Amino acid sequence: MRALALLLLVATAACGRLPMPFERTPEGGAPTELTRSPPARIVVPPSTSLGLTEGSARRFAVLLAEALQEREVPATAASIAQPHYRLLASAERSAGMVRLTYTLVDADGASLGATGGLRPLPAASWAGGEEWVLRQAAAEAAVSVADLLARVDASRRVAGQTHGEPLPPTLRFGGVRGAPGDGNISLARAIRAALARAGVVVQEGAQAEFDLEGRVFVTDLPRRQQRVEIIWTLTRADGTEIGTVSQLNEVPVGTLEGLWADIAAVVADQAAGGVAEVIRRARAGG
Repeated sequence: MRALALLLLVATAACGRLPMPFERTPEGGAPTELTRSPPARIVVPPSTSLGLTEGSARRFAVLLAEALQEREVPATAASIAQPHYRLLASAERSAGMVRLTYTLVDADGASLGATGGLRPLPAASWAGGEEWVLRQAAAEAAVSVADLLARVDASRRVAGQTHGEPLPPTLRFGGVRGAPGDGNISLARAIRAALARAGVVVQEGAQAEFDLEGRVFVTDLPRRQQRVEIIWTLTRADGTEIGTVSQLNEVPVGTLEGLWADIAAVVADQAAGGVAEVIRRARAGG
């Protein structure tokens, strides 16, 4: 499924149009921007808190590390000396289902944040270590963990700023509205991670330098096509609009009615670059 392409970036605070550095490659593949990885190493040790046999716990650790690698997160289930982070997994069973929680800890064992899987898993299949449920859990966890890592990394960049250096921009994200399928959730999660990789610190529930909201508009067209437009609106803390990033494409009817999956990641990476450029120009222009 082809990702939505970024066709237009408009900055109302700057003059005219922004450049378009996030178009598809000539071969139709993903932009090279997608190959960037968070500067971290994660070890995923087999957990004794998952309600799995030792063999299944080791298998899940390998699958989780592989799923993170697919999202450009450098992770391994092997034991390495002095990793940047460790990812600890635990499970809670209730009403025939299992909910998983993942905690990111630093080299000293201090918790940096926690996140959960996207949905509960059938307890019987999980306890039996069935391959399909281990793979599903790993794939869904990788989305949340990559988001968590990006936010942790961004926060550490802010904390590590030396005196006299400009602080990275801070942004409060108001979510996404109007997307079909799971687009609102998937796009929101993906844009938070993409903004962090672009050097923008997303602050939850706190006053920030900028605010960002996403809106998705779907219009039916002839020949069973739909026009999908995604508009990211960036404002200052006082509500003054400084720019928008607009993404537009036509897709067959129903293409985005289900899981957005990798489409959300590509859209978010493209949009985050545009948002970062609008912020840069706004800061430069006062």
